Amino acid sequence: MDKVFTTADIPLALICINQYVGSPNLCNTCTSLAPYKKYVYYKLSKAYSKMYRTSLLFRSHVLNMLTTRKQLCLNLCYGDIDDVLAFGNIHSLNLSGNWNDIDVRALGNLHTLNLSNCHGIYDVSSLHKIHTLNLSFCDEITDVSALGKVHTLKLCNCVKLSDVSALGNVHTLDLSHCYNISDVSALGNVHTLDVSHCKKITDVSMLGKVHTLNLSYCGKITNVNALSKVRVLELVHCSGLTDVSALGNAYVLNLYGCKQLVNVSALGKVHSLNLGCCTNITDVSALGHVHTLRLQFCNNITDVSALCNVSRLYVFACGEPKGMGTLGNVINSLWSK
Repeated sequence: MDKVFTTADIPLALICINQYVGSPNLCNTCTSLAPYKKYVYYKLSKAYSKMYRTSLLFRSHVLNMLTTRKQLCLNLCYGDIDDVLAFGNIHSLNLSGNWNDIDVRALGNLHTLNLSNCHGIYDVSSLHKIHTLNLSFCDEITDVSALGKVHTLKLCNCVKLSDVSALGNVHTLDLSHCYNISDVSALGNVHTLDVSHCKKITDVSMLGKVHTLNLSYCGKITNVNALSKVRVLELVHCSGLTDVSALGNAYVLNLYGCKQLVNVSALGKVHSLNLGCCTNITDVSALGHVHTLRLQFCNNITDVSALCNVSRLYVFACGEPKGMGTLGNVINSLWSK
């Protein structure tokens, strides 16, 4: 039966309809939908965004279609923008890769702003009201203390950044490759946190409430007992780990390349488990109820007969362990010497 949209559902209906017909035109031609024109966003291509910037006639034409400038999304990436005053009241703006120094103070009221690879940016204190903010590879930024209320914040490769204590209320936070960060104790309320490649981090005891956590390539971490309630946990090449017995409640657990691991008997309830290149593991008998199990390059495993109920088993270069004949119904099985 087709879904019937009520009046309250009309904004959602427009989103669905827009997959098949231009919802701006629909709102213009259908009288009953006219009041909902304000829910439509106009996302201009890079070429049309440039025209909006340079042509007053084209800009006037675009603005005449809008109920408010908050419906406008512009893409001006990899340009030579220096004056951004005309963009302060729109919905979203992409200035990624702009090679001029930008005074971002006029952009504080945007919903979504991408300033990644803008190397001339130093002061971001005026951007604290933005919902989604990308400052990745802005390598001159040192102070983000004003950004604690941003919902989604990307600071990947902000290499001069060391103090993130003010970011504990950010919902989704990417600090990957921020090599000078060592203290993440204030980030326990972040929902989704990526601190991969932050190699100075040693203590993650305050991150137990994080829902989705990426600690890959943080080789100095040795104790993950506090992470027992993390649902999605990435620990790729965390070479200091020897004990993962507390992680049995994770839904997705990636331990690829944790070569010091030997005992994985506590991980039998994990839904998706990656133990690739964990070359010291020999016993996988407790993993028979894992849904998706990756064991590639685990060449010391001796017996796989207990894995016949695994729904998806990915293995490669694991020698010829016992029990291979029991795996006839396992999907995606591949054994190779």
